[in-house]
Amino acid sequence: MMRSSVTVAAIIFGALVAGCATLPPGGDDMSYAQRRDHLAQIDTWELRGRIAVNTGEQAFQGRFQWSQHPERLALSVRGPLGTNVLRVSGPRDSLTIEARGEVWTLEAPESQLSELVGWWLPVTSFPSWLLGIPDPAYAARERMSRDGVLESLAQRLWQLDYASYQLVAGVLIPRRIDLRHDQLEFRIVVDSWQPSP
Repeated sequence: MMRSSVTVAAIIFGALVAGCATLPPGGDDMSYAQRRDHLAQIDTWELRGRIAVNTGEQAFQGRFQWSQHPERLALSVRGPLGTNVLRVSGPRDSLTIEARGEVWTLEAPESQLSELVGWWLPVTSFPSWLLGIPDPAYAARERMSRDGVLESLAQRLWQLDYASYQLVAGVLIPRRIDLRHDQLEFRIVVDSWQPSP
């Protein structure tokens, strides 16, 4: 009887831990508000990582690089064999998209890109989301972990779960993010992040 109780307790504990954001040893000694404000002030950075996409009908895995600058971004996504799948670049209000050998210039990037790929992609919010903070321009529902990091975020019809964090350049940033909108699911793993001077 004691053995089965211990087994049940271990299963419950495992399920609870799986649902919580995990932190690296140590931390950045910041409150969530301090970390959010600090990260919001960093307007130039580079991030490399891996992405898995599941549309409900198709699945894709690849690597990506995101370069964020004031008022412009550059994103490239490569497939498993290293071939370019997608390139997005330009200022927030006029993005150039390169995919499947074609080029598009979008004057209303979010709505036009969403129409192009068939999914709602709030691209102007992704720079904030990748850093573990909500986009300050839109209403959001946040849930914090006991460790004072953002554990989940509901914003702009997307649900984001921050599964783990890493300490980089003296600040905690997400290591793994699970994003969902309707049938569309993304899993992002951040391999490196570097703020620029």
